[in-house]
Amino acid sequence: MNTIVKCGLPWLRTMAVLVGLAAAGMGSAGTPGVYTQYVEPIRPGVAGFNASTPRPIGKLFTNAGWCSASVISPNNIIVTAAHCCWNRSTNAWIGGWSFSVAYHNGDWVPRFPWQSATVLNSWRVNGDTPSDICLIRLLPNSAGHTVTWYAGWLGRMWDGGTILSQHALGYPNNIGGGNTLQLCTAESFSNAAAGCGGISILNMGCNMTFGASGGPWINRYRSNNYVDSVVHGWQSAACTGAFGTTFNGPRFTSGNIVPLCTAAGC
Repeated sequence: MNTIVKCGLPWLRTMAVLVGLAAAGMGSAGTPGVYTQYVEPIRPGVAGFNASTPRPIGKLFTNAGWCSASVISPNNIIVTAAHCCWNRSTNAWIGGWSFSVAYHNGDWVPRFPWQSATVLNSWRVNGDTPSDICLIRLLPNSAGHTVTWYAGWLGRMWDGGTILSQHALGYPNNIGGGNTLQLCTAESFSNAAAGCGGISILNMGCNMTFGASGGPWINRYRSNNYVDSVVHGWQSAACTGAFGTTFNGPRFTSGNIVPLCTAAGC
């Protein structure tokens, strides 16, 4: 049993849901520190923009700074990291969320304010990497349009393998100062060593650091565009690889993204 913790305007409410355990085979591939990284212009009209690049990715502003996020539902719901929503140090919501879709050196359209935020209770209590997922439902912006009206949405994939061709995207401070969307492509891998999370955590080579948190990992990029994880960060050299060359994220399963989407109304 897990609990969905939901922050809404103007109240906080909880919902109990059953959480199932996903079964998958063990696997290990990919290499820490091996990746290809480049800037990915996402706004139409920007030099280098590719029409097949998915637009439902953007910069998430919070009361604590910024993170990265992507739209994963026709119901105007974005996914990001739970540590961008719930601060375990203060045991409170971070708040102040607003989403700038297709951000590139400034907003493309007026930002979208938040309506509700949802995290797993296991993140609030344990802070475990497989629970580091947050869903935020957005309201229309000041122009009266929804985020999906401008950009559409990405698909979702869960209970997939651990050896996958991944494209991770985000707005890291260490590359471009958080002003341009950056992309890393690499093969993901898990680490079965004790304390490393096994198949519940995906790792991949990438040099993005702070600010990329919550950015989507996309499988079948520029075709089906299935989000199967989000950027968590770095665990240790033994589990993840050297800091600044490899990061990890929660593998989407029927035990994390599915109950979250059910509660949030994906």
